[in-house]
Amino acid sequence: MEGGRSEGGPIPCVQTAPKPGALQNHGLWKPDEAGWDNPPYRGLHHQSVYFQPMAWIFLLLASAAMAFPDERLVEVTPANVPGVVLDLRYASTNNLTGKALYPDAKAYLRQEAIRQLRRVARELEDEGYRLVIWDAWRPASAQRALWKAKPDGKFLTPPSKISRHRRGTSVDVSLADGKGNILEMPSDHDEFNAKADEDFSDVPKEVALRARILRKAMFAAGFSGVPDEWWHYDLRDWADYEPVEDKKMGGSR
Repeated sequence: MEGGRSEGGPIPCVQTAPKPGALQNHGLWKPDEAGWDNPPYRGLHHQSVYFQPMAWIFLLLASAAMAFPDERLVEVTPANVPGVVLDLRYASTNNLTGKALYPDAKAYLRQEAIRQLRRVARELEDEGYRLVIWDAWRPASAQRALWKAKPDGKFLTPPSKISRHRRGTSVDVSLADGKGNILEMPSDHDEFNAKADEDFSDVPKEVALRARILRKAMFAAGFSGVPDEWWHYDLRDWADYEPVEDKKMGGSR
């Protein structure tokens, strides 16, 4: 979870005109009688080039692709994140609400997040550990239930705003040993006290070491953390992604 973190400002979209050759090959422009001796791109209405309707579609699709990354959610499995251990707290009663908030114990994330977690899993394996996932994509209904149980803006995003978990770009993680046994970490999931912060000064040295190993692997793979929840990590470009209200699944990869 992340306290009070909502979406950023507008996403800039720079639109670049496609190359003439590409448009010609697809029948999207027609040179006039002046041929190529005159520069073809002096504006959309210049006499040396005129656009057919499909050209506008081409440009609109290109702009959309730049502004909105792939919205599909992919299930996290050992096939795409080697050795992953799923301990989804909101699919059980072992969470701050005392109720199961998810219909099944499946985790979903953006494909880019899964790609980066795969790198994390491999680095942890070299250290003798396995990655544990406590939470991933979170629907708005679950966020409302969490806020009802603990309406604290320091640790939770209110339902009126968009939490990072709703974008499919954030993940709550921990560590297991090489056999999949859950290890002691600085705190339990959603244990909001001094043990949850990232300085690890209130925990035994061996526990702090594990948390630092996890953090090092997550940072190296391209994630960023938050100061008051050692378990929470985001894609660094999380603000470029739109919230996903329904699971748009691309399969298990």
